[in-house]
Amino acid sequence: MKAGIFWRKLRNVEQQMRLTSDKVYDDAYEEAYHHYSALKTAGYDACLLQWKKDPRETFDDIKKENIDIIFNASSTKEIAFLETFGIPYVGSGIDLVPLNKAQRKEIVIYNKLPTPKFVIADDANRIPEINLNYPLFAKPIAGRGSAGIGEDNIIYRKEELPRVVKKITENIGQRALIEEFIEGREITVGIIGYKKPIVLPIVEIGYNSVKTNTFEHKMYDKEIIYCPADFSKEEERRIKNTALKIYRVLNAKDYSRIDMIIGKNGIPYFLELNTFAGLTMDSKKDEYGDMKVHHGYMGYSAKAAGMTSSEFISTILESGIERYGLKNKDKRKLIS
Repeated sequence: MKAGIFWRKLRNVEQQMRLTSDKVYDDAYEEAYHHYSALKTAGYDACLLQWKKDPRETFDDIKKENIDIIFNASSTKEIAFLETFGIPYVGSGIDLVPLNKAQRKEIVIYNKLPTPKFVIADDANRIPEINLNYPLFAKPIAGRGSAGIGEDNIIYRKEELPRVVKKITENIGQRALIEEFIEGREITVGIIGYKKPIVLPIVEIGYNSVKTNTFEHKMYDKEIIYCPADFSKEEERRIKNTALKIYRVLNAKDYSRIDMIIGKNGIPYFLELNTFAGLTMDSKKDEYGDMKVHHGYMGYSAKAAGMTSSEFISTILESGIERYGLKNKDKRKLIS
């Protein structure tokens, strides 16, 4: 069984570069190398594959390397390519990946699961009537890696809204999702598997001198991480059950991370499901102190579950192998 690990330049920061190109670092290769090393340690044949602008070149590389399954696809374009050519891959499919945050929230609402009320604005001059409770929170409708998120995204007064919407619609080039800002504890719940998904320990994200998880706060590992988060058994059960229901109604596959806010009323409100969640289990800097690779939230969860990087990454891969019904060529026993 040979796995090809995709990597694509700027995959985690391409949106933020439209705002602060001088304040981002690209950890795409280091992230992919983490996954490659983990799979090699687990006994898999694996290789790194750089996503090319011309998909035909990528297809030629996959054939040349005799790849059985792709790991680390990270965009709608890559998923569509793999689907078109019938190439097995790890992760959620074309039914989920292209959906924006609002569409996912609508599915969650339809299934009677809690999420903040919201509206969508196309531009700063056409903001719909806001029948929501302030404060509000505005974010790119298809944002990634906290791109475009700063403390000014929390909106306390109506007159502040156009400026934030303009930042999102003009600078990032996306519609703005405007939702009620729920005050409470920010958490994220990683889940791995498909037929029998495993809910990992809950991560709570504490803020270090900021009011929300901004791009710099998140990508430069400035958060205060609590994992496992301190909840009672009943609270933990409620949170994990809600996360698992969301994972299933959105038809997530193999791995995903569900971001939530625990309101002061104890309700876990769904914010977003990340189909390309970070899986790295360490944070690294170079000799100058600059960031080289960002620590993934699911990596914290895997550590708290007692998993090594090889166990964590290979378990995710094996979910995809099982889902496709692929035979394991080197007859390694799959981790249950």
